[in-house]
Amino acid sequence: MPQIHPTAIVDEGAQLAEDVKIGPYCHVGPHVTLGPGCELRQGAIIEGHTTFGAGNLVFPYAVIGSEPQDRKYEGEPSRLVVGDHNVIREHVTIHIGTEAGGGLTQLGSKNLIMATCHVAHDCLVGDHCILANGAGLAGHVILEDWVIVGGQSGIHQFVRLGAHCMTSGGSKVGKDIPPFTMAQGYPARVRGINHVGLKRRGFSDQTVRDLRQVYRQVFFDEGKFEDLIEQARVEFKGSHEVQRFLEFLIESSANRGFIRPVRGEEDEQINAPILPPANAPSTSS
Repeated sequence: MPQIHPTAIVDEGAQLAEDVKIGPYCHVGPHVTLGPGCELRQGAIIEGHTTFGAGNLVFPYAVIGSEPQDRKYEGEPSRLVVGDHNVIREHVTIHIGTEAGGGLTQLGSKNLIMATCHVAHDCLVGDHCILANGAGLAGHVILEDWVIVGGQSGIHQFVRLGAHCMTSGGSKVGKDIPPFTMAQGYPARVRGINHVGLKRRGFSDQTVRDLRQVYRQVFFDEGKFEDLIEQARVEFKGSHEVQRFLEFLIESSANRGFIRPVRGEEDEQINAPILPPANAPSTSS
């Protein structure tokens, strides 16, 4: 049987796996499903048409599945779907979707959402993402896998962050961020390839070099953007990561547009050292 503290309120209709743990003063709404191994700590609130997978941990006073902050929302039974093994820290808010956005907010698996973050209606968050303290996603934002959003960063509605990209703390992101890159600033600009993050995730030195080279060609070489993209597609046809980078730029150009780097920064990024993985043995004496 689920372990439910006597002060918690679990509405009739909620579906709980047998090993769910619900702490003091929590509230679970009537349309909520909590999968195996989920745990809600003191004061957490899960409401709306919200479905949790397995092994999710929700810290005190998070509010998950509440109505969106959207004037167009009129009470339709839109949903929030959360995958497996996510950690949702204190005072996080995640809202259900809206009819205009497809009726779904979705959080993948193995994400870390740090304290006081906000995930708005109709956001789609992939797997292995990290939102640092106070980061905010406006409505309809897409985070692909392995994205890191720095603390106090704000992501504008309808923006997409490509896989393995990273924003520094306090960034103001108004357009898409290409995959495998770093962005920083207010407003944010692309600052180079996320070489440290890529090495820590097992990407080869050659892949990092290829991404750096194509980054420089597309953003800093002379010529029409379309021609530079096509040239790079042919030159790096054997690199899946480069092809994904180029495809993202093409897709983004046809929609909201993407953040670009500042001219003059290319030499620093191309010549930066490729660091070893975080778990590599130390060479210091």
